[in-house]
Amino acid sequence: MSKALKRVFIGLGILLVLAMAGLGLVRNIGVQDALFQRAIGQLLSAQTDTFGGDKIDVVFCGTASPMGDSAAQQCIGVLLADQFFIVDSGARSTAVAMAAGLPVERLNGVLLTHFHSDHISSLGELHLASWARGRPSKLKVYGGAGVEQVVDGFNMAYGLDYGYRTGHHGETVMPSKNAGFVAQSFEIPARGTKVIYQNGELTISAFTVSHPPIEPAYGYRFDYRGRSVVISGDTVKDGNLIDAAAQTDVLIHEVLQPHLVRMLANGLAQQGRTSLGQLLTDTLDYHTTPVQAAEAANEAAAKLLVFTHLAPSPNNPLIERMFLRGVDDLRQDGVVIAKDGMHISLPAPSGRKNHEIIVNQP
Repeated sequence: MSKALKRVFIGLGILLVLAMAGLGLVRNIGVQDALFQRAIGQLLSAQTDTFGGDKIDVVFCGTASPMGDSAAQQCIGVLLADQFFIVDSGARSTAVAMAAGLPVERLNGVLLTHFHSDHISSLGELHLASWARGRPSKLKVYGGAGVEQVVDGFNMAYGLDYGYRTGHHGETVMPSKNAGFVAQSFEIPARGTKVIYQNGELTISAFTVSHPPIEPAYGYRFDYRGRSVVISGDTVKDGNLIDAAAQTDVLIHEVLQPHLVRMLANGLAQQGRTSLGQLLTDTLDYHTTPVQAAEAANEAAAKLLVFTHLAPSPNNPLIERMFLRGVDDLRQDGVVIAKDGMHISLPAPSGRKNHEIIVNQP
């Protein structure tokens, strides 16, 4: 939940307490309606779109891996100029995006790193949220070979829903011409990089990463007004990613903490849940450890390293300390563990603040 929304609900709570203290006025229907109407006004006035413009805004809509975590799965919003892209759309991530106040009505497209379920499972919810709020065209979905199958599947599964929505609300509110997904397929040679989108000062490049046996698997780099953000996608430590991330301001890198995963797998095995334990063990060979990600950031000379796709999520200080073992030996600072709702802002270069990076925790 955004800070603005928290203030709204805290204010509403205070008003309710005062009303309850005032001789039970909260039982009065008129008082109830007045309090709720005031909360609506505060809520709507707080939802101002200040994202993008002359800066890059990065908002984490999902930071978890598919390991049974309550956090949302992988999803990162990138807003710059008047453009807005979301990289991956894992389970529960649309709810986080909406709570963070992201302007989904102006979403230009979704960039998929690959087609594991934890990277695509919220596409249907994202489509509805953006369509209902006025997205002016069908939702473009960018990806490698196979993206057409993903898009066709969602369009088939949600096709009846599209018709229901327009039939009930009408073409003015839910125009059928804007319903559905459109695949934007691209191919990149192995160990390659390719510009897949360019508009004014914005350039988006895709690059191959190693996530065997999943192919294709990509990461993305955003360049705008002298600032840059790189998102790794799922991968082992990869030289092509390091080359693509050279001198970047922010490297957002997936990570798996192998010691914690092994402990979880052993605990499951001791309870007789051997198949689930084996599944966790199998993940060890196609992800990057926090130490390896720190090495990659150093080799790329990235200014800020952000850990995401966290396996498992370090949701308390003890696990966070265990998660970061060995990282401090490589990077004393410039390392952040992402949380759902975290917002990073990169202003355009200006004098001594050419490399300013603002991190706002939720």
